[in-house]
Amino acid sequence: MTAYRWIEASAPLLVEHAWVLRDEGGDREVLLPDGRGLLQLVVGAPGVRTDVLTGEQTDDASGVRGFSSRAVVREQAGPAVRLGLQLHPLALALLRPHDLLVDRCAPLAAVVDEADAVLARDALAHGDDEDAVRVLVAALVARSRTTDRPAGVTAMAEVVAEVDRTRGLVAAADLARAQGVTVSDLHRWCVRLVGVAPASYLAAVRFAGFVREAAGPGPVSPRDVVGALQWYESSGPAPREVERTTGLAPAELRRVVDRLAQSIAAH
Repeated sequence: MTAYRWIEASAPLLVEHAWVLRDEGGDREVLLPDGRGLLQLVVGAPGVRTDVLTGEQTDDASGVRGFSSRAVVREQAGPAVRLGLQLHPLALALLRPHDLLVDRCAPLAAVVDEADAVLARDALAHGDDEDAVRVLVAALVARSRTTDRPAGVTAMAEVVAEVDRTRGLVAAADLARAQGVTVSDLHRWCVRLVGVAPASYLAAVRFAGFVREAAGPGPVSPRDVVGALQWYESSGPAPREVERTTGLAPAELRRVVDRLAQSIAAH
């Protein structure tokens, strides 16, 4: 049995919200590539992340990760409590770990001092979820104040807001035009502050938005994703519309469906 709890927590350009998930083990969920990073604190057994397209497996323990370009299936074998801070797309540019951690995870120590991590872990272990969240958010805010704000953050924050508003269904050229800059300028901002090109960023947001529209908030199961994508395929969209709507090329969409269907059948 899994208990999911959403917790209100925010810090401008750093943290958007928090959640706590108490998992007795055995559950599986799809982590959507939504254009955002995540700080995660785990008390108990770590989970396992499996890349949907490559099959590569990695441990899902405490740490911080940046932009994810692909969907990942997460499986929890044993009991654990997980706390997550959903990070703003520009958070890691402000926190300045060693890099922007695209498709990678780093230890918590990359952005949170050990003393704060211990305080948060103890609070979470004793069921004081809000206290654990407060400690971690305060630690990120304090760290962000020790570094200079990178150039272009204010303008890129406006771009991020527009991408969110449109669920990624906007052209990079239109985003650049709204800021009064060239597409090349936008590309440089996005690579330097998010870690990927605008096309990759928009594709991730489109995919997550498409699935969320069907599945709703909270953990998303493999069946939720397969159901949403199969329903869309059955509607017979023109090939050029598939990527514009879901963020996936037709062949890639089919691979995601097939891999997730295989994963469901194996369990």
